[in-house]
Amino acid sequence: MSAAALQRVVVRMLYDPALVEAVYADADAALADEPLSEAERAWLVAPDRRRWRADPHRRARTLQALLEEYPAAGARVARAEGLAALDAFFSSPAFHGCVQRRGSLADTFGDFLAARGGVVAGLARVEQAIARVRRAPPRPDGPGPSAGPWRTAPWVEAFFAPAGALADRQAVLATLGAHPSGLVAALVDPAVVLPAAPPDGPALGLLVERDAAGEVTLGEGSEPLVRLLADRAPRDWTALRAALCALGAEADEAADLAADLVADGLLVRGLG
Repeated sequence: MSAAALQRVVVRMLYDPALVEAVYADADAALADEPLSEAERAWLVAPDRRRWRADPHRRARTLQALLEEYPAAGARVARAEGLAALDAFFSSPAFHGCVQRRGSLADTFGDFLAARGGVVAGLARVEQAIARVRRAPPRPDGPGPSAGPWRTAPWVEAFFAPAGALADRQAVLATLGAHPSGLVAALVDPAVVLPAAPPDGPALGLLVERDAAGEVTLGEGSEPLVRLLADRAPRDWTALRAALCALGAEADEAADLAADLVADGLLVRGLG
């Protein structure tokens, strides 16, 4: 028996009526991949199934919290596909897998949105990066650990997105922000007309960083720098300099570049 596995299935059933129906119809088949005992599966179907729907606004409340972190990407999806497409997250394999493995719901929602591709993928990747650095551990007051390999700091996200993603996000947020009831209310208000989406463009290297004061900054980065930081591979000092040389740095400047990355807090030790 696994209390943790049972609890996670309970959470999934509280969010997904389709899973409730499947479990009540055939618990063994619906939960074949979960390490539950026969008694535990019987517990799940013991209550009147209507009790699983006692809180009809559970999904809406959680969706609202997620959209507060993904307002631009969520708005594009809502206008193109309707709010039901966003609510469908809670019945998706992505949601169920996230709960069962105790993953990050915000991160998984970002993947769910990005899977649509196009302009939504770029917006979702930007907003996902912001969500990640907000959740990163605090930056140390001093230089941090002095042993271990160097790696990209957890409060830094480096990635590539379509060149128009930043401007599109700013334009969408400006439109949503003009609504008297706030971003999420504007997102679900069909009367709010979003600006036209930008045309497809080349990929642009972006950096999202949270500073020591907790402020999040978003800006462009050079392709070599973004590639190095996006890799997130742990490296000793020699391997780090070799990686910089492989990305175009001269051998005599690689050490100085690496030192600058450390001094700027983009590379750290012991914080993967």
